[in-house]
Amino acid sequence: MIMSRTKLAIKIISFILITLLCVTGVNRLLLPKYYYNTTWPSTSTYEDFYRLEKNTVDVLFFGSSHGMSAFNPQVIYDKYGITSYNLSSEQQSVLVTYFWLKEALRYQTPKAVVIDTYTFHKYTDAYVYNRLNCSEAAIRKAIDPMRPSLVKIAAAREIEKWDSTQSALSFFLTNMRYHTRWTRLGENDYDNHTMIEHGGIKGYTVLGGGISSSEKDETFKDSDIEDAEAEPMVEVATVFLEKIIALCRKSNIDVIFVNVPQQEGIGKYKSVKEYSEQKGISFYDFNEESLYNEIGYDAKEDWTGHLSYKGAEKVSLYIGKLLSEEYGIPSRKDTSFEKSREVYEHKVKNCELSEVTDVYEYLNMINDDSYCVFITFPETFNRFIDDELSEKIRCLGFETDLCNLADGLHYLGIRSREGIIENTSGSDVSFSGAIRGGKTTYIYNIDTSKMMDRYHTYSLTIDGVECSNETLSLHAIIFDYDEKKVVDKVDIITDSEELLMKHY
Repeated sequence: MIMSRTKLAIKIISFILITLLCVTGVNRLLLPKYYYNTTWPSTSTYEDFYRLEKNTVDVLFFGSSHGMSAFNPQVIYDKYGITSYNLSSEQQSVLVTYFWLKEALRYQTPKAVVIDTYTFHKYTDAYVYNRLNCSEAAIRKAIDPMRPSLVKIAAAREIEKWDSTQSALSFFLTNMRYHTRWTRLGENDYDNHTMIEHGGIKGYTVLGGGISSSEKDETFKDSDIEDAEAEPMVEVATVFLEKIIALCRKSNIDVIFVNVPQQEGIGKYKSVKEYSEQKGISFYDFNEESLYNEIGYDAKEDWTGHLSYKGAEKVSLYIGKLLSEEYGIPSRKDTSFEKSREVYEHKVKNCELSEVTDVYEYLNMINDDSYCVFITFPETFNRFIDDELSEKIRCLGFETDLCNLADGLHYLGIRSREGIIENTSGSDVSFSGAIRGGKTTYIYNIDTSKMMDRYHTYSLTIDGVECSNETLSLHAIIFDYDEKKVVDKVDIITDSEELLMKHY
């Protein structure tokens, strides 16, 4: 009898354990993933944070997407040797800031916390969904990756309290929220270990910008504050800022408020300045004219809806100097920044690709094993292809001499890690292939059956996304093996002596 009961107990316990393992596995699989090959890689940000060695971070950054794209720990480390990490996320509610600060303090002992002030105020009506002052999606991107703990339990309860449409339990049994997502699972969902192993850049998001004639410098002077009307901060910000400040003072951590240059008005500046002065907190608003000019900011070059990597470098260098000289945060050696530097420099190169306008310089840049290069010439018209251009294309590994290719032919060249493929034809073409061991597929198609130029079909799809441009110019499509996606597409206008190049 005793043996029978023991066996039954073992079976019950085994069943419960297996069930829990299955539920945990399903929950993890169904969670949406935002890794380094997405614009706002919050999953990379938080899972990379957990991989840090304990007590190696001296500064933590928090804030919205403006903070994600402004605070660059790599630049600060390379210049000042200060170790930092950016825990910002899209539309980060100050409630999320507070709980991620509590979570971070379980692993790190920072000397300073820098907070982007963008979410202190109400978003435009298009973005206001609830009292949390952010969308549910923004909450999930930040809280879902948090490890199970008492901190996460408290965060989930507060989220439900502030927004009754969200369930605290769903942050632990995530299949409640994502039960239909199994129909949209992709490579990132099954390859998350590799995605994190690749390494991030300490939570910072690299954005390209280029030069935009539509952007202009808009600043205000501190002396104008007396005549300005303060824009009130939202309730969730005032409540959780109090908790953040109390927690930091208890832990002997300096708090610094920063507003990045983004053409914001003086009303927000006034309310944050008054609050920071009341609390004895330093506040640096880069929209204020003197600070704006001090860092040499230029909206035409440094802004792309958020700070570009160029603008972020200017802001980060100022903050790094401040942390070093005013707050006395010392330099230290951290080998993890050596790895993140490689990732950062590669991402910057991808941004620079989209800014290059000289065709010869561009062809030199894409001669890189990190890239798979697709060259298409839907109907060759090579009157102005010169020997130098043809030679640079051959340097990529292609053998076809485009300079002497007869007009009207269809050409495709693919330089990948699997080898070189070239196809030249005077008739319609249709074939498919794959790179990355079959994980990324492409389909190339030329259809001239309708016999009218404007109805020709010139198609190159990569992973189901159309990458062609139905012009008769030479096209270069650049697929990045690290990013696992197309990072640039250009037209090279071969019927113009200037060989103009246009990104599309």
